[in-house]
Amino acid sequence: MSTFISNIKASDGTTQHAAGFQKAFQLLRNTSSLSKQSTTTDMVIIYLSSGITSRESSEQEKRSTLSVVREENRHLNNSVMILTYALMNEGVTGLKELAFLRDLAEQNSVKYGVDRVSDRDRASVASSSGSAGALVMPVVKGSMMVLNQLSNLETTVGRFYINLPNRMIDLARFSLPYADSMGDGFIMTVSRPCYFGNLLLGVVGVDVNLAYILEDVTYYQDSLASYTFLIDNKGYTLMHPSLTRPYLMTEPPLHTDIIHYENIPGFHVVRQNILSLPLGSQVIAVPVNSSLSWHTNRLRDNSKDAYNVSYAWKLVQDTSFILCIVYVQPEIPVKQLKNLNTAPSSKLLYHRLDLLGQPSSCLHFKQLATVESPTVMLAAGSFSSPYEHLSQPETKRMVEHYTAYLSDNTRLIANPGLKSSVRNEVMATSHVTDEWMTLMEMSSLNCYIVRRYIATPSGVLRIYPGSLMDKAFDPTRRQWYQHAVANPGLITFTGPYLDVGGAGYVVTISHTIHASSSQMAPGYAVAVMGIDFTLRYFYKVLLDLLPICNQDKGNKIRCFIMEDRGYLVAHPTLIDPKGHAPAEQQHITHKEPLVANDILNHPNFVKKNLCNSFSDRTVQRFYKFNTSILGDLTNLVHGSHCSKYRLTRIPGTNAFAGIVNETCDSLAFCACSTVDRLCLNCHRMEQNECECPCECPLEVNECTGNLTNAENRNPSCEVHQEPISLNVIDPSLHDTLPQCINTRCSQRFTSSDCFGVLDCEWCMVDSDGKTHLDKPYCALQKECFGGIVGAKSPYVDSMGLLDEEVASLNMIKSAPVGPVAGGIMGCIMVLVLAVYAYRHQIHRRSHQHMSPLAAQEMSVRMSNLDNERDERDEDSHEDRGIISNTRFIAAVIERHTHTPERRRRYWGRSGTESDHGYSTMSPQEDSENPPGNNDPLSAGVDVGNHDDDLDLDTPPQTAALLSHKFHPYRHTHTHHHPLHTHHLQAAVTVHSVDAEC
Repeated sequence: MSTFISNIKASDGTTQHAAGFQKAFQLLRNTSSLSKQSTTTDMVIIYLSSGITSRESSEQEKRSTLSVVREENRHLNNSVMILTYALMNEGVTGLKELAFLRDLAEQNSVKYGVDRVSDRDRASVASSSGSAGALVMPVVKGSMMVLNQLSNLETTVGRFYINLPNRMIDLARFSLPYADSMGDGFIMTVSRPCYFGNLLLGVVGVDVNLAYILEDVTYYQDSLASYTFLIDNKGYTLMHPSLTRPYLMTEPPLHTDIIHYENIPGFHVVRQNILSLPLGSQVIAVPVNSSLSWHTNRLRDNSKDAYNVSYAWKLVQDTSFILCIVYVQPEIPVKQLKNLNTAPSSKLLYHRLDLLGQPSSCLHFKQLATVESPTVMLAAGSFSSPYEHLSQPETKRMVEHYTAYLSDNTRLIANPGLKSSVRNEVMATSHVTDEWMTLMEMSSLNCYIVRRYIATPSGVLRIYPGSLMDKAFDPTRRQWYQHAVANPGLITFTGPYLDVGGAGYVVTISHTIHASSSQMAPGYAVAVMGIDFTLRYFYKVLLDLLPICNQDKGNKIRCFIMEDRGYLVAHPTLIDPKGHAPAEQQHITHKEPLVANDILNHPNFVKKNLCNSFSDRTVQRFYKFNTSILGDLTNLVHGSHCSKYRLTRIPGTNAFAGIVNETCDSLAFCACSTVDRLCLNCHRMEQNECECPCECPLEVNECTGNLTNAENRNPSCEVHQEPISLNVIDPSLHDTLPQCINTRCSQRFTSSDCFGVLDCEWCMVDSDGKTHLDKPYCALQKECFGGIVGAKSPYVDSMGLLDEEVASLNMIKSAPVGPVAGGIMGCIMVLVLAVYAYRHQIHRRSHQHMSPLAAQEMSVRMSNLDNERDERDEDSHEDRGIISNTRFIAAVIERHTHTPERRRRYWGRSGTESDHGYSTMSPQEDSENPPGNNDPLSAGVDVGNHDDDLDLDTPPQTAALLSHKFHPYRHTHTHHHPLHTHHLQAAVTVHSVDAEC
């Protein structure tokens, strides 16, 4: 209707009364058929007109108008009332015009010669013919009112409802969510009529914050195998796990049907039962190949062909809401930590250092922090009333009450409003404090670690160095947490992102903590640990373990690490000071198109997936790599004579290590947009065609909430990535407080000593971005971010806008940039960062887009690599070279696991050597050079002094055997460190890189 009205144009001709009523009835008929109106629904046409008709054919025009009204209303069973309002046009509107408008209101078509069988005659005809269905209800007569002054129009017409039949429906009505015009986020209006006897006095209403209404559904947690959703009696979805929390919504919610979220075989029958029965339950069997990602992440055993999903629902009393609880069977109960005491040596320090006035406070980059003790942060889900916690400011008295209750071993202090499981989780995580403090003093990796942390299902976060956090932060909704829970027992990588705390680009690794070593299923995870490393640390590990990677400075021989969605964790271009592309969200298709083209031909190794993201109304395309691969992958398709690669899984992780050797320029392209994340062709997607992770618009009918194209076959994406905020502290503290960690950058005189160190950059390029310095040196990040002297930091330190810019920066959602943004980044970096970040926020939500076809964090339970080798490779030392070294990488990673992910859209500098334009040319097509006999991987390769030299001479066919079974990774060198009996720890293999701080 709004589209129709907005397209109406003024005309000098006479009013076309018949055409107007024809369109009005058409809109009513369409609405009625879609919403299946009940008999108590009133349909009204309000007609404002002067009643003027053309002089030549006045009577004919009136007759045709009444004829249209009669015929159209019969289609709706004469259920439409017409109210006419006469606009008095002085000198024109007379008695004839008023009579015409009155006849329209009363639908008096007989007066104008329009044949009409009386209702009594029609009823008798219908009864005599036995056709009860032909019965037509009598016309509902309306009224005409004269408007002498247009100033009274709004008031007079606004009271049209007094003409409607009074059915005395005394029920509360809930609107769909909408944005509050007063700026209070998103709200729902609850309204109810007020009567005095049979007289309607008016309607009372109240606007309620959406986050308050939905808090119990948003933060529901019974087990990791269950979740909830809330719909209304028409099937519209109000809350679902894949939607952003209402408190953080920045765009109007999409009113669409629940069937688009629970898009699995058999759910349409469940939906019908949910809408028709006030109470019930139903179980359906779902084939694994048709499953939703958040279902497979909750499966105890995903090796079977199908699994059961149980739906139990109930109509909420006195509302139109239906609450449904979903269990992915068999249900795995949450393991809760009970009856634990705080470690004697542990000090409980709440994260609100700004309220507590901690004398030992310092700055951890841009966060108010302390190194004396970890701090504890409680997410909204830790509180009995999450909305109350988020909407009111914390005070020092409240913080003291929290601290007293959480550290009370006697259990005598009253609960200040926390969930029952929170205290035990806080006390359990306290036992990791001593280990962290010891590592802070002794670990050689400290100069590469930004922070360590541990998070529990209830939202308890313990972090070191202790830091002030934003109260809206929820660790359980971050990617590092969800990836770890979906891959229990594996070390999971989260690709590079700009740390909101000011540490530059970081990589997070995380690992689940289990109730016992024998229970490695998702439901038995009691916590997730994580560590933030500097981005360059992992490339440093590659260079230390495989000197071949640095043989020609990464030009022709390149080594890389990527995670199971294809995003790069380490690659030469991510640390290239002359590059201009962002260091985060760089995909294998962006940087190594030849490898990406070839691995798409390996069966069962990589799959392009897509899913519907309703939070930002996009269709996400992304990749999912099979981490149960055994052996190595190498060139499969003949023709890539001048470029060879080898890819192998890093045991015990969700990551892969790869090496590429190019002896000439190769033609390999992946279809990517150079401007944004839009897919170049949204109408087709082929599994074997290389394209960068991208997104397409999700076309939705705004009136009905139905998807307009074939997207209704797509699964719904998983939890939408939420923005992260940094608490803005007093600007004077930046000048008065010291930095918590001083890595003495100015005292590091070699590249190897400076590379990857916290807050240090090896300055190699002059301020023009081109000229290499004669004497490179080590300096702070803010002096030469990305290795370029005077380069503007994403944190805008040098612009004097720290507080405002960082505050706005943190409100942006992390968005990956366009695959080939390298060419435009140099220009955009001169713009104000807030504008720059906002521009990419629009295309943002595709961050999790790995590539076409797998729900964002769709995780298959992936087995660890067996130590045993493929029979064909037993005598081959090329595999032993890479495998043994990559296992060493995994061991270093295993020792320290954990960190909450703060994805943001900040830009760094990294080069891109290939043209990631719009070509989809494969590397094997149209090559002018005949295949050569020399294997590029064995051309002049010096592996270094390793016991097992890396012989890269390998057949062009793949050496991988893709396992369809899951084999437990055997930690043959695992050491368990004796700790306190209540310590939470994962079995780890301890190795370290020789790099002292």
